[in-house]
Amino acid sequence: MKARSGPNEHQICYQSKVGPVKWLKPSVRQMLEGLAGRGKRSILVIPISFVSDHIETLFEINIYYRSIAKELGIENFEMTKGLNDSQLFTEALKKEIIDATNRNK
Repeated sequence: MKARSGPNEHQICYQSKVGPVKWLKPSVRQMLEGLAGRGKRSILVIPISFVSDHIETLFEINIYYRSIAKELGIENFEMTKGLNDSQLFTEALKKEIIDATNRNK
C-alpha cells in the first residue's frame, strides 16, 4: 500500500454462515451490497482467515461472490491467492513452531 501513496480503504466481512445460528456481521453479501451502493466498482478480496486455497476461497468467494458482485455492478472483482506452499510462509511457520516449542521446554 505504501507503493500506492498511502493506505487504501479496507473493510472486514465474514463468510460461510451455515444453518440458523447467529453469525458474524457484516456478511460478504452485505459488504458487496454496501460497497456497490456507495459506487465502488473495483474491489480486492483478501481471505485473511485462510492460509491455503480450498472450497471456501476457490468457489464461495472467487466464483459465487464474484457473480453477486457482477450483478451488483462491481466491474473489477479480484481475490488474492492463499499463502499455500509459499517458501516465505513455510519458513516463517517453521520458525514460529520451533520458537514455541523452545519456549515450552
